[in-house]
Amino acid sequence: MRRRWAVLVGVLIVSSCGQLAERKQPPPSLYQLSQSDLNLSGEQLAKGYCAACHVMPSPEILDRTTWEKVLPDMRKRMGLYLEEDFGAPLPEDEGVPEGIYSKIPFITRENWEKLQAYYLESAPETPLPQVAKTVPIVGIPGFQLEEPVFSYVRPSLTTLLHIHPQTGKLWLGHRFRALYELDPARGFLQLDSIPTSIAPVEIHWKSDHSFELLAMGLMDPANDSLGVISTFSKAENTWKETLQFTKLMRPVHVEIADWNGDGKSDYAISQFGNHLGKFSLHLSFGDSFQEQILKKDPGARRSKAVDFEGDGDLDILVLMTQAKESLLLFENLGSGKFKERQLLSFHPAFGSSDFRFEDMNGDSQPEIILVNGDNADQSQILKNYHGVRIFERDKSGEFQEKWFYPMHGASGLEVGDFDQDGKKDLIAIAFFPDRKQKPNQNLIYFKQEKQGVFQPYVLEKQLEDHWLTLTKGDLDLDGDEDLIIGTFAFDQLYQPPKENWRPFVILKNQIK
Repeated sequence: MRRRWAVLVGVLIVSSCGQLAERKQPPPSLYQLSQSDLNLSGEQLAKGYCAACHVMPSPEILDRTTWEKVLPDMRKRMGLYLEEDFGAPLPEDEGVPEGIYSKIPFITRENWEKLQAYYLESAPETPLPQVAKTVPIVGIPGFQLEEPVFSYVRPSLTTLLHIHPQTGKLWLGHRFRALYELDPARGFLQLDSIPTSIAPVEIHWKSDHSFELLAMGLMDPANDSLGVISTFSKAENTWKETLQFTKLMRPVHVEIADWNGDGKSDYAISQFGNHLGKFSLHLSFGDSFQEQILKKDPGARRSKAVDFEGDGDLDILVLMTQAKESLLLFENLGSGKFKERQLLSFHPAFGSSDFRFEDMNGDSQPEIILVNGDNADQSQILKNYHGVRIFERDKSGEFQEKWFYPMHGASGLEVGDFDQDGKKDLIAIAFFPDRKQKPNQNLIYFKQEKQGVFQPYVLEKQLEDHWLTLTKGDLDLDGDEDLIIGTFAFDQLYQPPKENWRPFVILKNQIK
């Protein structure tokens, strides 16, 4: 018993010098903390309790008023209910699965009050402002803005955009369970309309002109298992849907590659979920698939098949969002086994949204490009740490942040040498921008002028759309990449449409 508490004391003392997530020694469990009678300060309690579940957030990430809204939910998750909670619905009354909120208290009221005081007394009165940054230039060089006009009324609720690499046709998914094929050569004439059971979010074409479609289920936060991956094949003028994977937990991305080396496609599915979720790998096994759950947490956002170690087999990079925000590597050990390694970790309000793994500086070593700006949580304030980041690998193999551009609500990105000057450029969109910021910064194009130096540009026409989707591709098959940005109009979500369809805008590349 004495040894256990000696270890606990040592852990908390060490944590006074840095975040628990940065230590090699694992943090004490909530149960261990709850059984401690040590006289700890509010900061020590925060470093123990908060880091037991995720990276400990510093008080300055939120203002005092927002902490007052957020902290009670953290308290309830640890099983401590106070008089002020009487009369309010319990988590189970609101459909939260068992196990998310503890049935027994893991913290005493006295310790909670000290922990809470630490955050409230240390937090700023108002959200911290963005650091000084290069002001974007108005007008994006090398691109022409095009706004297609559609004559019919339809809600502008785009959930998927993808340009067919061979035909240049634009495929568009709609929130209200439909997939459209549009012809850019004829004013985006609708060539096909394919009903889907639920909202489509990703498409992969096959060599025989069939395609695989990922549909996520409910877009709103939910713990449903309505997501599916289907194969669509065409016979004469009719599309036939064959279900391939079902009962997926709100899936948002699928990566298709051969991880077990048998010459068949395997599927890495990011099942974002809500309170529940997982990142699972479906490996081909004869004529069927075997599911291997690599991470049983909600928030899996995107994965990428890469030979990270250069040993000839495919590993997996995974972006996990929600509370345990991180960029993970699952190293392929062979025989269907994978070893998890954390490359990056972030506090739970960080808002990770999307990432790419590309060589940005021409040294043949890919960098991690990441946007964070998800603001659909309990702390819906402008956050100075939202933006676009590049992480480079150092000599020890660790990734370090080398570039950061503040961007409120950053939610999606694309990377490419759009001006064909030999250097990779970036474009980022924001679903939760600061509408008061001038010029409007819900879309920023970053031209890499020289290695590691990016000049930001914004649209000359200041559009106020809510951008949800972004893709690149050659619409006119002229040898350069165009950019398509999809609209998701909140005000058309729960009411009959009144305006003509405006599902996307185009940044037409003028290089060729």
